[in-house]
Amino acid sequence: MTDKKFAKDVAKELDRRQRRRKLVVLGGGATAIVLAVMYLRCGHGWGLGGDGTGSGPGGGSGAESISSKRCELRVAKAGITLAGHAATRDEAIAACKPLGAADVVVTGDAREGDWDDLRKALEAAKIDIALRRPR
Repeated sequence: MTDKKFAKDVAKELDRRQRRRKLVVLGGGATAIVLAVMYLRCGHGWGLGGDGTGSGPGGGSGAESISSKRCELRVAKAGITLAGHAATRDEAIAACKPLGAADVVVTGDAREGDWDDLRKALEAAKIDIALRRPR
């Protein structure tokens, strides 16, 4: 009777080992596939740094390049501000026209008509608008 119990225990242990081995092999294979897809999809490298010499047109950091190429407008209860200074709608359009793009922040207390008028004027002048409403 002990031989049967011993045989069952050995069989259970062998089954557990086989199951563990199968999980390790399948997990390793899945990890290899995920890493291969990431490598092929995300470029050649793992994002661990480097000298950063690229073929891009910019010379400065990203924030400086973007902000220097876009007009900064804010529409609030007090009116329109251009780069922190009060401005009329026509002054804002004239300043943004050469750049062709504007970052516009519309505050919660802004008069909807002011924003509508400014938006229509920007669109008529073919100025790209990036709208942001702060929370």
